[in-house]
Amino acid sequence: MESSKRNPPYYIVGLPEEPTEATEAQAKFERLAEELCRVYPFIEEIRAVVKSKKAAKTHARYEVSVEVFTPRDRHAFSEIGYNIAAVFDLMGPKMKRLLSSKQSRVTSTHGETRRKQYE
Repeated sequence: MESSKRNPPYYIVGLPEEPTEATEAQAKFERLAEELCRVYPFIEEIRAVVKSKKAAKTHARYEVSVEVFTPRDRHAFSEIGYNIAAVFDLMGPKMKRLLSSKQSRVTSTHGETRRKQYE
């Protein structure tokens, strides 16, 4: 990997406390984020927020919302499900499809951003 190439930050907040479910979901999100950053190089940040509601004692319902920040826009995605890893699997094709339809507008800025830069 080149040293000049930087990976945009990606964050995931609110993972469940169950270790197997959390590690599987985190791995799927990281894989999806790295794939998106490789295909769409002008992504500045990817943020995922997981909210869980205990519907029963045995399982919870997860609401996952992901925001992708590009130089020109902010794209928001959300999905609901009972298995958090499956929710990230469902979000992947949606995110790729929407970002691919917007790619011409994203790449037309050549990496210039309208967002505030904090130094």
